[in-house]
Amino acid sequence: MRFTDVFSAQSIAFRRTVDASNAVPFLGTTWFPNKRKNGITLKWIKGHKGVGVALKPSSFDALATIRPRAGVTTLEQEMPLFRESMTVKEHDLMELERIKDSNDSYLDDVIEHVYNDTGELIDGAEISAERMRMQLLAPAAGEMQISVGLADNTVYSYDYDSDDSWKGTHYASLSGNATWDNAATAKPLKDIRTGVEALTDIGVVATYALMNSKTFDYLLENAQMKNALITTSGVNVDFMTKDKLKELFRSMTGLIPVLYDKKYRDYDETTKKFYPDDYVTIIGDGELGNTWFGVTPEERTLREDPNVDVSVMDNGIAVAVQTVYGPPVQYNTTASMIALPSFEGMDEIYVIKVK
Repeated sequence: MRFTDVFSAQSIAFRRTVDASNAVPFLGTTWFPNKRKNGITLKWIKGHKGVGVALKPSSFDALATIRPRAGVTTLEQEMPLFRESMTVKEHDLMELERIKDSNDSYLDDVIEHVYNDTGELIDGAEISAERMRMQLLAPAAGEMQISVGLADNTVYSYDYDSDDSWKGTHYASLSGNATWDNAATAKPLKDIRTGVEALTDIGVVATYALMNSKTFDYLLENAQMKNALITTSGVNVDFMTKDKLKELFRSMTGLIPVLYDKKYRDYDETTKKFYPDDYVTIIGDGELGNTWFGVTPEERTLREDPNVDVSVMDNGIAVAVQTVYGPPVQYNTTASMIALPSFEGMDEIYVIKVK
């Protein structure tokens, strides 16, 4: 058995697909499904969402009145490249060689160790895509931007609202006694209603309220929510279960509460939540954009190299395994991705910073 029999780009991609089926999916793809395109330039149109306008009357035999087009903005951006490598060194190769012809159960441990290394790279690519999607759904301080980090001493960031037109009409930041951590004075139902009405006014049917569990838990102790429960059920309770709160929230707001607590490790190794604390995003029904994946250098050029085994996963992440005959002899595994979300439905969300 050769090392390449068990460790190829195709086997890695297949293994990751199987493993991912047992994991909780990234929520962001619900609103930003994955799509592929050629090139590295992303161009998309941000349309103005609004309620319908009545057709004007006209006299017979008269020219039609020219209706001005609703404002649209075209955005064009170069998608960022994400790429990292890991190496299977001579020691691992020698261990596999030592036990390849035996029934030593240690063989499975060696293979698992190798796959775990490469799996980290693929996980990292998927994390970077989800991180970008969540930055759009919960823009820090209302700044509709994506920051993908530092590369070659350059911070790569993308501004989706350069004139602050979205922030001025689709973002609210609570302060003082109105913040949701003030159980006695906060009015979360009023805050949610304000966001729903803002979307309704432009023809959007508000459907979901996205937040994490820490933010949702503020409502368990909130006086307004407890009073709402008394009003609707006639029962006075000192303690409200989360399931009961979800039911109450949906009946009082008309929105489906979506709690997203998935975490990741950032570049500095700190653990963070994809969707941050103290934010609520009210979202309309339907997709908001796409997560676009371009063709990576590995996919475009290394396919012609006989020493490089390249496979592309369904989500656009390219896996390349390169044989280096040395010295030293080793196998280099690279995961690469060119990706950036488009946000055609930017006006179909309303964000509240609740604390």
